[in-house]
Amino acid sequence: MAGLNASLEIAKNALLNTQVQIQTSSHNIANAENPNYTRQKASTVTQGAVRERAGWVGMGARLDHIVQQRDAFLESNLLGSLSSSSYYETMGRILETAETYLSDDGETGLSGSLNAFWNAWNALAQNPDGAAEKATVIEAGKNLASLLNDTAADLDALQGNLKKDLEDSLQPVNTLLEKIRDLNLQIARAEGSGQTANDLRDQRYQAMKELGQYVQFDTEEISGGAINIFLGDRTPLVVGTVYAAELEVQDESAGYAVTIKDTGTVVGQLDTSDAANTLDRLGGSLGGLIASASQVDEWQDKLDDFAGALVSTINGEYSPAPPPPADPNDYLFFTPSGTTASTIAVTDHPLDDPPDPQDVLKWQTDNALSWDGESLSLGTYLNRLTQDVGLAVESAQGQHSFRDSLVTELEAKRQSVSGVSIDEEMVELLKQQQLYQAAAKVVQTTSDMIQTAINMV
Repeated sequence: MAGLNASLEIAKNALLNTQVQIQTSSHNIANAENPNYTRQKASTVTQGAVRERAGWVGMGARLDHIVQQRDAFLESNLLGSLSSSSYYETMGRILETAETYLSDDGETGLSGSLNAFWNAWNALAQNPDGAAEKATVIEAGKNLASLLNDTAADLDALQGNLKKDLEDSLQPVNTLLEKIRDLNLQIARAEGSGQTANDLRDQRYQAMKELGQYVQFDTEEISGGAINIFLGDRTPLVVGTVYAAELEVQDESAGYAVTIKDTGTVVGQLDTSDAANTLDRLGGSLGGLIASASQVDEWQDKLDDFAGALVSTINGEYSPAPPPPADPNDYLFFTPSGTTASTIAVTDHPLDDPPDPQDVLKWQTDNALSWDGESLSLGTYLNRLTQDVGLAVESAQGQHSFRDSLVTELEAKRQSVSGVSIDEEMVELLKQQQLYQAAAKVVQTTSDMIQTAINMV
C-alpha cells in the first residue's frame, strides 16, 4: 500500500504542477501583444527518491520556480542603443532647425545678401556720384545687417528653447528614477518572501527603456533582486531600494549645468564662453540637447566673427570722419559698437564721405577671417559655415538612422528570446494537456489498484 500511496502522491503533484504550467501559458498568451512582457516558464525539478526493496525509486517532480526567458546581455545592448539613437535623433532634429536659419544656396540667405552688397558697391564704383547707386549700397548694407540680426535672433530663440526642453525633460527623468527605486523595493520584498516578481521586473525594465531615451546608463543587479543604475563615470542615479537621484538645471555665468540636487555633482554643462568646458555625462536625449546647444553656440560665434570682420574691413576703408561737433561714428558705414550678428547696424550717414569703392571691393576676395587656421574671404567663410552646418546635420541624421536600425534589430532579437509566440504556447498547452491526462490516468489506475487491494482483505 505504501508504494501505491506514493504513486498517488506523485500523480497528485504532477496534476498540480501541470495546472501551474497551464496557468503560466495562459498568462503568456494573455500578454502576447504586450511588447514589454517577458515570456515565463514554470520550471520543475525532481522530487528526490526513496529506498524500496528493489532499490531507489523516484518520487516524481515538484515545481521549482517560474522563470523569465531573458537575455541580460541582449537587453543591456538594447538599452545602450536606445540611448544612442535618442541622442542622435535629438541632435539631428535640432541641428536641422538651425540649418533652416543658416540655410544658404549662394543666391538667397546671407551669401545672397553679401553678393548683393558687393554688387551695389561695384555699381557705385562705375558711378561714384550717383545718388541711386549710393541708395542701393545703403539699402544692401541694411538688408545684410538686418538678415544677420534676424539670424542671430532665431539662433538665440533656439538656444532658449533648448534650455527649456532640457528643464522640461528632467521631470520625467526624475519620475522614472523614483519609479525604478520603488520597483526595486517591491521586487526585493516579493522575492525576499519567496514570491516571484516577474511582472514587477517587466515593469522595471520598461521604466529602464523609457529612462534610456533620456540618459545612457549602466546597471548592476544586487542581492535581493534590486538594481543599481550609474552613469558611465559611475555617478549613481539609483542605488537599490534606498536612493534615487534628482536632477536639476542651474544657471551659470556663461551657460548652465545639469546637476544632482543633493550632491551638486555636475553631470552635464554648457559653457558658452569656452566650448572645451562643455560636459556631457548623460547621453540620450539630454546629452543630445547639450551637444546641440554647444554646436549651435559654436555657429553663433562663427556668425559673430563674420559680422565683426565685415564691420572692421568696411569701416577700415573710411578716412577720418569730420571733426566735432559731428559724431565720427555717424560717418562710418557700420556702427563701430555693433560687431556681432545681433548688433550690426548701418550708421545714419554711411556715404556722406565714402571711401573709394574699389578699396571696399577688394574685401570681396581678400582674406578677412580665419577658420581653423585657414585664412578665408568673407564670402568663402560664409560658404564654409554653410557646409559645416550641412555636414553636422547629415552626420547626426546618418548616425540616428544607423542606431535606429540597430534598435530595431536588437528589439527583434529580444522578442525572439523573450516575446510570446502563440504557436509555441499552443504546442506547450497540448503537451500540458497530455501530461494532465496521463497524471489523471495514473490517479485512476492507482485508485483502482488500492480498491482491489482493499477488497482482497
